[in-house]
Amino acid sequence: MIIHADADAFFVSVEQRDHPHLRGRPVVVGPQVVACASYEARSLGVHAGMPLRHALRRWPELVVADFRGEVYEAASAELLALFRDVTPLVEPGSMEEAFLDVSALDGGSVEEAGRVARALRERVRSELGLPVSAGVARAKLFAKLASRRAKPDGLVVVDAETEARVRPRLPVADLWGVGPATSARLHGAGIVLVADLAGWDVDRLVEARVAKAMARNLVAIRDGVDDATIRLPGPRRSISSTRSLGRATRQRSVVEQALRDNVLRALERLGDDPRAPTRLDVHLRYDDQYAVIQPGSLEQPTRDVPTLVGAALAALGRTAYEEDGRGVAMVGVSFALPVPPAGPSA
Repeated sequence: MIIHADADAFFVSVEQRDHPHLRGRPVVVGPQVVACASYEARSLGVHAGMPLRHALRRWPELVVADFRGEVYEAASAELLALFRDVTPLVEPGSMEEAFLDVSALDGGSVEEAGRVARALRERVRSELGLPVSAGVARAKLFAKLASRRAKPDGLVVVDAETEARVRPRLPVADLWGVGPATSARLHGAGIVLVADLAGWDVDRLVEARVAKAMARNLVAIRDGVDDATIRLPGPRRSISSTRSLGRATRQRSVVEQALRDNVLRALERLGDDPRAPTRLDVHLRYDDQYAVIQPGSLEQPTRDVPTLVGAALAALGRTAYEEDGRGVAMVGVSFALPVPPAGPSA
């Protein structure tokens, strides 16, 4: 049995936890673009990705909370730690959601999985002050659909009978991983619901210009043998840190200091990992949301702070941001890490 646990309106929920006067209000997390909107804001029509100035012009009652990346990352680490306290079989999907395999608990019944999900939600609310919606099902697809249905702050458990009844009626456009282009091709082939996949095999779907991996997934969903495998995250291939500047600027001292801070923060996130960065990229986002990635140069892998800061500042200079007419809204750095050596074979 799989639980899909997903914190509701994560950034906003953290802000409302830390600032009680924001609770129950139409809150968005900025600064330049809506990164997250409370359900009160969503009911007005606000959505993530909307330029903040446009949202405020249309809905002046919106309350804007500053984006606090470090706080959200800390809350994410605590959230995932609670998930792993339930089971070691946790597959993160993003910083606020994950699949949990609880099949080994009390025989893996749907009733027990529902009880575990209910207790997990209560614990996250009690210990972290955050609302989490959860879906429980035999496989990932229905668990994710159930958690989506449970929002906000709810729980939906899908038993075998319900799954069998609902599966054929699912719109293919709502299936996990089916984007607009694939959906359009499927609709063009007369496939609107999962039931419409009857008689189709992988080769025929590929002929309809559906990617082979997606075609296999669609056939598996139709046949009820879709993915229930938890994929544990391997060693990270990179480490990064970004910082929103709040108010866009081209002031060199402000941008450079933010970049230095990001270099130090990224190195801190390596923790006990002994690997040294082999390459770095500097990330900028301007006030019109245009993003730039500027590669840096490292002669050899290193964790030497002056070397990394110097390489990052040199890359920053090559962006010519000071001569650009736009202001810098966000600055960050990412380090590529070497692939860890394989362990001894059995």
